[in-house]
Amino acid sequence: MDFPQNMSMEEAFALAEAEAKLHAALQESQSRFESARIPDRLNEDWRFGRPHKYAAALAELLQSNTPSQGEASVQQAGEAAVPVSAADDDLKQTEMLMPTIGSDALLGLHLKRFGSGYVLYIEEDTTEPIHLYYKTETFYTPSTFIMVAPGVKACVVEHHEGLSPQAAMFATRNIQVAEGAELKVQLLSSGMQYYMCITDIQNMGGKVSQLTRHDSHTWAREETVAEIYAAGSDIQLFSANLPTSQVLDQHTRQIHHVGGATSNLLYKNVLDGTATATFAGNIYVAPGAHHTDAYQSNRNLLLSENATVNSLPGLEILADKVRCSHGSASAPVDEEQLFYLLTRGIPRNEAIALLAGGFLDDALEKYERT
Repeated sequence: MDFPQNMSMEEAFALAEAEAKLHAALQESQSRFESARIPDRLNEDWRFGRPHKYAAALAELLQSNTPSQGEASVQQAGEAAVPVSAADDDLKQTEMLMPTIGSDALLGLHLKRFGSGYVLYIEEDTTEPIHLYYKTETFYTPSTFIMVAPGVKACVVEHHEGLSPQAAMFATRNIQVAEGAELKVQLLSSGMQYYMCITDIQNMGGKVSQLTRHDSHTWAREETVAEIYAAGSDIQLFSANLPTSQVLDQHTRQIHHVGGATSNLLYKNVLDGTATATFAGNIYVAPGAHHTDAYQSNRNLLLSENATVNSLPGLEILADKVRCSHGSASAPVDEEQLFYLLTRGIPRNEAIALLAGGFLDDALEKYERT
């Protein structure tokens, strides 16, 4: 390693130590990927996610010779957006260090099939939302890296779109928010046979509000890990989904490495036909992370007797003086509310659509207010 001539001995030792830790972490991550198995029903994080069918199909795509092809574009970003490709070693290193929720093997395959994407380094307040677009007719493996500088307010909307019934996408997203920064971010996905997205949010003392919406997929899996590294951090996670996905598998972790911070989660789904939704969330409070305030809630509205829900919220608290809780509820349409609309001449299908929209509005309005 070459050090600048004006660097002090203490700075040189600190830099060498940081480089050594990074190298060790990358080696550990590489071993992690090499020892991981393709998800199956014995994997606790995949037991309701149809791994024998959908995860196996996605893994087959990742291992095949099918090229990663798609369109990547950005609007309203100015000089903040830098396009990246498979040749970007820094981004690959960042992706190697990403946590997953039972998907190490798939992420390892994604690293080998990295498509394209963008790095957003936002140093000034944004007056208009930055829009990122990833589209494909076949198979695409994009990555996004968002960094928000201290004290900056920004809004980013990320669109993942399938342009054909056979489209498939496996995306990764790294989000880092510095002290005093505020980021509102949306992830909107639609129209794919197979869709998977892994997100890692690292909050260093700012505020992050995220909304995810998934529409018209045969199978979709979302993994979101929200990590808090500084007191005063605030993370708000929302999701609102209509009954157009056949299988929606959502896994989240709210990780409080330090105390004096807040995280909140509200995921709501409306299910019809034979659709299946799985939510598995965990709040982890590290030892010594006192005065943590964390909550998670999963709510589901069932429009059909054949729709199914698996809701698995959980807490792992290793500190004192915390306020942590979770809730889960699934129910059919309220017959009194439906009867009220029907008696006012609203057709049944429209009445049910109104109730479903009203059910999801709660999550959307809370996101808008953050």
